[in-house]
Amino acid sequence: MTTLALTDRDTVAGTVRFATAAAAAGIRPVFGIDVAVAPLTPPDPTAVRQRTPVRGGAHVMEPPLRITLLAQSAAGWARLCRLVSAAHTEADGTAPVVSWPVLRAYADQDLVVLLGPATEPVRALSAGRLDVAEQLLAPWRELAGERLRLETVYLGRQGTGAGSLRLAARTVGLPDQLGVRTVLANAVRYADPDQHRLADVLDAARLLRPVDRQHVDGGERWLKHSTAMTAAAEQIARAVSDDPTQARRLLAETEATGHTRERTTALALQRSLLPQRMPVLGAVAAASRYLPAS
Repeated sequence: MTTLALTDRDTVAGTVRFATAAAAAGIRPVFGIDVAVAPLTPPDPTAVRQRTPVRGGAHVMEPPLRITLLAQSAAGWARLCRLVSAAHTEADGTAPVVSWPVLRAYADQDLVVLLGPATEPVRALSAGRLDVAEQLLAPWRELAGERLRLETVYLGRQGTGAGSLRLAARTVGLPDQLGVRTVLANAVRYADPDQHRLADVLDAARLLRPVDRQHVDGGERWLKHSTAMTAAAEQIARAVSDDPTQARRLLAETEATGHTRERTTALALQRSLLPQRMPVLGAVAAASRYLPAS
């Protein structure tokens, strides 16, 4: 492994420790965040029945839509920090949600925007509505342009929901029609597969609820090696078409996204090391004349 990204939920507080650990391990760090975003159209508050906690209890209602943002440069990192600060300021003590005005103010450049299973376009794909997914992608394409990516995730689940093979295949197939790039992800939450039960406990603690045995972590969201990710890419590619190059193109696009970010960051750092203007130095001008001996 040569590159690793940190995308904490709604915060960048762990970035310094992550950068220090990555430097000690000889790994190039990528700075990002996993944030909740507002829907394109505000939902009808009467359409969804809110869960009521048991008497004397409480629970946390999390925003359902989330995206991942990755900084491409030092300027992107600054924008990421401003975006997070703006979201927490608007939240005023509640769960932060990035509004569209904040997205347009800070995510319009220097940030890679990743849309995964918890976004409106991919949820439309899950429901089999390719036409709706295309419509919902339009504002994101306008916002991010070439920096927009769709995340395809396969976690061995059945059906058409998040982590299923059918949704992963649809996520790859739609960008081929629209010209949007797709990257392979694993929605990583823990380093080793044995830690998935801990993830369930942490979710329950964060949401102030008992562990939901019908929606437990399947144990696939660990930091997999390249062989396992290549196998996932091949399974997704076979579900999309008979094109033998589909998996290679998916992996190549995933790798290219990281290399683009590293090259951009390197150029930005190189520019930051150059003087902004030539210094004015004091000097003495000397004039002389050589006369040969007679």
